[in-house]
Amino acid sequence: MTYAWLFASWLFWAAPVATKPVSVTVPLILEGNAPIVELEFPAPSGKLRKARFLVDTGGGALLLGKNLMVDIAAKPNGPPIEDEGSPIQPLVPMSVHLGGMELDLTDVSVAGLPASQWAGPRNEAEGIIPASVLRRYDVVFDYPGRQFSLAKPGTLKFQGVKVPAPVLAATGFPRIEATIEGSPYGFLLDTGGSFTMISRTVMDAWAKQNPPWPSEVGAVSFANMFGGAKENEALMLRLPEMKIGSFVIGQPAAVSRPAGTFEQWMSKMMTSPIIGSLAGNVLRNFQVSIDYQNGFVYLLQSRPSPETDLISVGLVLERDSTGSLVVTGLSSNASPDVRGGVRTGDKLLAIDDVDMSGKLLAAAAGALQGPAGSRKRLTIIRAGQRQVVTVTVKQLL
Repeated sequence: MTYAWLFASWLFWAAPVATKPVSVTVPLILEGNAPIVELEFPAPSGKLRKARFLVDTGGGALLLGKNLMVDIAAKPNGPPIEDEGSPIQPLVPMSVHLGGMELDLTDVSVAGLPASQWAGPRNEAEGIIPASVLRRYDVVFDYPGRQFSLAKPGTLKFQGVKVPAPVLAATGFPRIEATIEGSPYGFLLDTGGSFTMISRTVMDAWAKQNPPWPSEVGAVSFANMFGGAKENEALMLRLPEMKIGSFVIGQPAAVSRPAGTFEQWMSKMMTSPIIGSLAGNVLRNFQVSIDYQNGFVYLLQSRPSPETDLISVGLVLERDSTGSLVVTGLSSNASPDVRGGVRTGDKLLAIDDVDMSGKLLAAAAGALQGPAGSRKRLTIIRAGQRQVVTVTVKQLL
């Protein structure tokens, strides 16, 4: 009896105490310059439902697509609301894990997209991890190394050049400054964007003052993030250089967004005004570490990767209500055979015999890229008739 009690006591004291992990590192998937990771959700079956999520430092709510909502039996938290014509369903927060570590969702808004499998038309991501979650951690986006890390504040040793990035507490949005043509400008550090975006007012002024800067009209390739009229008319501009901290980024490209988007709307969500958002086409050459608690970003640059985003056929695409890819515009710098052979309203069925059915904008943009002068076979439907058009890839900007 005594020995049994002693043995049981020893087991009690010797048994390891379960502890929650304070950090986790998982693979980072880069899709059209956008970082995607895999989350895990307990499902009613008792198994884990895995889902790809876009990691968005400019996002507001934890969003879930309709299929994921159904599979995990997500519970409504009030009536649905309308956002630009699309329903959004507030949800009761649930258990969510990243690499086995449960995410802190305290005071985080959670919502579902009952009309859409995907969190947007661009990436194959069933949801979005927003700033309201990220700001609770130290965060590392290792773009070149394809790894993503979350850690309890104060547990990471940051690497790289330290750059001020004040964070507005109410939104969790980090602001970073970049110098262009000798003047500093504020930007949202926006991992959710695949291409750097700048106010049309500012870009028009730069283009007028600097005619030699390469430009074109039409948000093409990975700048084609949403589709629609705004992207058909968007201005794209290649800047001579951009300075961030001690780094000089040579000839980055940017796409315009309508006047007021950043100056009037997004600036209200930042610690001070911004003119745009610094996104994936610039960030992908860095390990980007965010110290949310103290308002700093640490940048560690690898050898820049070749910039092939804008060596493309030059189509502006949109997903219609059936999920088909529809041509809504053409780059003003597209090859003559593109401008003569492709029309707005054409449905894009295949690229070089690769089926585009159900594909999203990033996948199509990647398939339309290639070496300058190479040819692409586009299978389209026009006025109900199936056609094949062969067109030329070109350096558009």
